[in-house]
Formats: sequence, structure tokens, C-alpha cells
Amino acid sequence: MKLSLNEVNEEDRGVIAPCGIICLGCDVHMHESLQAAKTIIDIWEGFNLRDVAALAGLKGQDVCDTLDTLSEFVARREGAGPCPGCFRAGGPSAICAIAKCVKSKGYWTCAECPDFNPESDEPCPHSDASLASVPLGSRRETSALIRRRYSTNNIQNLRRCREVGYPAFIAEAKEKVRTGWRTWQVISSEMLFTQTNEQTG
Repeated sequence: MKLSLNEVNEEDRGVIAPCGIICLGCDVHMHESLQAAKTIIDIWEGFNLRDVAALAGLKGQDVCDTLDTLSEFVARREGAGPCPGCFRAGGPSAICAIAKCVKSKGYWTCAECPDFNPESDEPCPHSDASLASVPLGSRRETSALIRRRYSTNNIQNLRRCREVGYPAFIAEAKEKVRTGWRTWQVISSEMLFTQTNEQTG
């Protein structure tokens, strides 16, 4: 199916990232964990869990450390605000080779690119080998990282865009998120970014 950014209403351009991640179901967009963190802080502080941690079989210092971490998370997320989606300059799109490539070609996603092959082990054939050491600098390396992190769900989404077209995919994605689907449900437990940062840092 022929795809075009022109088929996508401006207000829907944050539904999916150029690489195929459904931004609409992402916690950084939805802020559900922000609300959950605030609730935990309110309950634990209201219960003065620091004081009775030992009675609950916990260490007081661990409770304090967790509250400090949750408070820092809340401050950072409130400061950043909800992510509008990678296509709309949210998330890591400023440094992401895939987002830059897609936008430079006037596309919404990789699904529009004739070089993109969702049936291949390496759907993006562009190596950008000289940029492989830069975080998210190489299209092929970034594609491999995203496929592993999102358990290839992003590739399934791009394939679906090609099958049904953007308007139908947008409607499906909205319904999926409305009925409880979230991106965190497909994220791998593998430590991909931490390992990368430790190797390059």
C-alpha cells in the first residue's frame, strides 16, 4: 500500500515514531507512572513508612532511598512535561539517525521507505558505519537496538502500516491504547542502554 505523510492529520503525528514505536502508548507520553509515583509518595509519607519500616520487614534507609528516587523522578518528569512523540521532536529524536533520515525524506515512518524491508533481519540497510560509535548515530545500529528493546513490536507496527495504510493504523493504535495496551508491555528486560553506556563511557 502506498503511504504518505499527507494522509496523517497534524494532531495524529505523535501516534507513532518514525521507527515504529507507538508513542501514544508510551509512559513518557501518558505520564501514568508519574501519577503512580506521586500516589506512592503520598501514601508512604502519610503512613510515615520511614518510622515503621522495620515492622513491615523493611529497612528504613531503603524506604528513604526509594522515596528520594521517586521524588527525583517526579521532579524530572514534571519538569520535562509529556513527550509529544519522536516525529514531533520529542524523545531522543534530536539525535536519532532514524528520525533524522525519515524526516529528511518527507516521510512519517520507515514504512514509506522503499529500502526498508520488515521481513529482513536488518530491515534498515543503511549502515552509517562511521557513526556507529555515536549513540543513536547509525540507522542500522539504532534500528537493531530498538528492535531488541521493543521485541520487534516496532517492526510489526511498520508492517501493519503498509498493510492497512496510515489512517487505519492510527485508528487501530488509538483503540489499542484506549483498551489498555502500553508500550512497556513489549519492552525487553535486557539491559541494552546501560550496557551501551558502560561500554562507551
